[in-house]
Amino acid sequence: MLASAFTGARLAAPRSFVGQQLEAARPQSVAAPAAFTVEAAHKKGSGSTKNGRDSVSKRRGVKVYGGQPVNAGGIIIRQLGTKVHPGKNVGLGRDYTLFSLIDGVVVFDKNSRRSLVSVIPFEQYQVPEGQQLKEGSRKHKRLAAIAAAREAAVQEA
Repeated sequence: MLASAFTGARLAAPRSFVGQQLEAARPQSVAAPAAFTVEAAHKKGSGSTKNGRDSVSKRRGVKVYGGQPVNAGGIIIRQLGTKVHPGKNVGLGRDYTLFSLIDGVVVFDKNSRRSLVSVIPFEQYQVPEGQQLKEGSRKHKRLAAIAAAREAAVQEA
């Protein structure tokens, strides 16, 4: 607006009569201010619509390893498909979860075709050579109680 108000006017220089007549004869046009618009983005930046989603982890994998005690109904492996097949005393859930059917010790076997997991009752489990049980561990206490029960059964008979 200020620029259009001072169009053709000289502020500091003195005017001559001829100069004023020439300027008066010249048609004055008021310049319309240029349209100045600010456009906001109507699309998000590159890649921002493709990000921002994540699924909750499924927490799959082996929950009880070989040689560890497991209770009846305890989950041994959560898996997708039968990467490991159920053996003796092991059930297969509809989501391929392997679970124990009895109280016992987990044993993993590898067949020529497939991997198997079985649960052996505590009475039948033999500790492999070279594997030492820690004094006071759950397995040590259970096996000691089983051994004491065996001795008591033998003495009564």
